[in-house]
Amino acid sequence: MPRAPHSAPSPHAPDHNAHENVPSTTSGDDPEKHPLPQRTPFWSRRSLFGPVTKDHGDWPLLACCLVTGMVDAASFKNWGMFVGMQTGNTVILGLSTAGVPANPHAWLTTLVSIIAFLLGAFLTFRISKIISPEGPTRNRLWATFLFLAQALLILLSAALATPRNLIPQEPGNTTRFALPNPAVIHDIRIVALIPPLAFQSGIQIATSRLLGFNELPVNVITSTYCDIMGDFKLLATNNVRRNRRVGAVVLLLVGSIVSGWMLRSRGGLMSVLWVSGGIKLGTAGAYFSLVPAVKEELPKAME
Repeated sequence: MPRAPHSAPSPHAPDHNAHENVPSTTSGDDPEKHPLPQRTPFWSRRSLFGPVTKDHGDWPLLACCLVTGMVDAASFKNWGMFVGMQTGNTVILGLSTAGVPANPHAWLTTLVSIIAFLLGAFLTFRISKIISPEGPTRNRLWATFLFLAQALLILLSAALATPRNLIPQEPGNTTRFALPNPAVIHDIRIVALIPPLAFQSGIQIATSRLLGFNELPVNVITSTYCDIMGDFKLLATNNVRRNRRVGAVVLLLVGSIVSGWMLRSRGGLMSVLWVSGGIKLGTAGAYFSLVPAVKEELPKAME
């Protein structure tokens, strides 16, 4: 027997729409509230430039959390600063005014990182507003490009880090308690890798906001820790937002662990950057090919 139109859903039903971009109403007339697979050829204009479902935007952002852990761990190990976690850079920038830490380029590396990060976020928001005013999920190609741009910038950094003696970096193939080489942070050339890495971090966090998953900040987890502890449904079995937040924390931690071991390997910094860029490239490809299209809004007479 069909359920009454206004009957309440089961309290145990999982909340799959637990992100900001999905309306709270339950009308069946709006395809954005109930995405339907688009039965058109994948390579058609309608499929390539049309909308995709918003409910699959969390998994590429979780992949970004993994990459953030890898790249920020590598940048801190090599240059004593971050390319994604700008809170840490702001603190280091303040300390550098008193000559703390003992890094002659701490003020420059952190300032360059902050500025590049801000530019990445600023341009992502503004260009997205022009190309896809209703959000990147209204245009498959633009949503994919946001992840592809991040991948290409990391791969550019990896290419610059690969030639021997081009960019100063800590050597690989080291023991657990090997001391850092002071010559690395004293070399001004370390600044060369920071702009593309920080710029893509700005794109990354702006993308998380545009996709509507504010519980996945992808670059920092301080607020995520707070939100986990403040969640009154922390132990519920069907808490989707809790699952995303915990997943973000775990993946960022795993990324930093993996990065630490890779930095000790023969590949060193360049191996971390190549793998990180590859993960984001795979994420862009998967988003483009796997996220299903949704039904366009059509006049009632055409339904």
